[in-house]
Amino acid sequence: MLDKKKEDFLRRSRGLAGAAVVVCGMAAAWSARAADEHATSASAEADALVAEALAHNPDLAAARQESEAAAARVKPAGALQDPWLTVNYENDGAAPSLGTEPMTRLQFMATQAFPFPGKLALAGKVANADARAVAVRPQRVALGLEGSVRRSYADLLEARENLRIVDEQIDTWRGIDETIRARYSAGMGSQQDVLRAQSERTRLLQQRSRDEAAEKTVLSALRRLLFRPLGAPIPTERRLLPTSSLAVPSSGEYLAKALTVTPELAEVALVKERAALSVDLAKRNLRPDFLASAGYAYRGGLPLMWSAGVGVSVPLWAGSKQRPLIIEAERLAEAASSQEASLRRQAEALTEERLIRLEQLATEARFDAEGVLVQDRLSVESALASYRTGTIPFVAVLEALGTLFTDRRAAVSRLAGFLRTEADLREFSLERSAAAIARSTPGTSSGAAGM
Repeated sequence: MLDKKKEDFLRRSRGLAGAAVVVCGMAAAWSARAADEHATSASAEADALVAEALAHNPDLAAARQESEAAAARVKPAGALQDPWLTVNYENDGAAPSLGTEPMTRLQFMATQAFPFPGKLALAGKVANADARAVAVRPQRVALGLEGSVRRSYADLLEARENLRIVDEQIDTWRGIDETIRARYSAGMGSQQDVLRAQSERTRLLQQRSRDEAAEKTVLSALRRLLFRPLGAPIPTERRLLPTSSLAVPSSGEYLAKALTVTPELAEVALVKERAALSVDLAKRNLRPDFLASAGYAYRGGLPLMWSAGVGVSVPLWAGSKQRPLIIEAERLAEAASSQEASLRRQAEALTEERLIRLEQLATEARFDAEGVLVQDRLSVESALASYRTGTIPFVAVLEALGTLFTDRRAAVSRLAGFLRTEADLREFSLERSAAAIARSTPGTSSGAAGM
């Protein structure tokens, strides 16, 4: 009977060895995909999702409508004030006396204000600078929307790849569990091994639950960005597979691009321009404005009367009214210049950081494809060979397989982090997100099960 159990155990062990070899083979194929597939497929799917978001997202539509509203304020800012039309009746005596008394008249008066030459033109230029600054905001919304979509797409690819990995772990563990039980039945194992098998399977089911929740969460966020209905599917063909040649953009190209594309820099340049115009306008407000009026008086049967007049404003209180506004405009202009210098440096620094991060992730991904995963597969094969000869305990095989799967999840996290950092780079945002940095760093997400 014992010999029969041992034969059954050896048969199951050979089955396990075959299953583990299959796992190694799958891992080898998983790590041998070409780099151009990684770049082309991911870009095509992501570009399609970005285009959909830009076409349907209401936040972008609202930003564009606000820009159009600001543009509509430019022309009124440079227009004259509306003229005043006045009707006035003057009566000489207690009883109505129009046409009989020379001082009784029905008068029609028109009055028009004329600002000092150049004031209206400057006011129009100030309003135009404001409108152009508001017109930059849809670009920021669009870039932010694109970055969010690309990051969510990377999150979705990572969640789905992790689901595939944990399913492979579960399939592999089924064979391991059978072997441990056979060994225990043959008197060659311990109850501790059986209990550990049950614990590991439970942990894997927990991990799968976490991965499923991660996928559902990302799908919800991506549907919101795409403005798709709840429950709408988002299929993906792209997979995050190890590659040794991730393309890192040229630092010189992107550093120069950051200074021309970053919307906040364009906006602060317009604020600076607007501040300079406001200084000129504030100084011009020291000059007087003019008033012109003309009138016609109807006196019934008596000869008509007419009148014409001009007026001028006197900036008598310039010390407490106009001059403080000049100081305000000058300080705002200086503040805009300082802010522009600060934002330029910030844009350069953040772009440089993101490029460094891309280079780091590309290097780590190369180590994954050419070193870590290859060494993990060799370690599994060596452990299996030693186990079959009885030179090492079975736990060494389990540890080797666990390391392989853990490193595969870490490799997926690095590839997803590369896509997220690319999204940050293309977004040209001046915000440094600690959460985004944490997501792009392997090991900061929920940990994998031990095997």
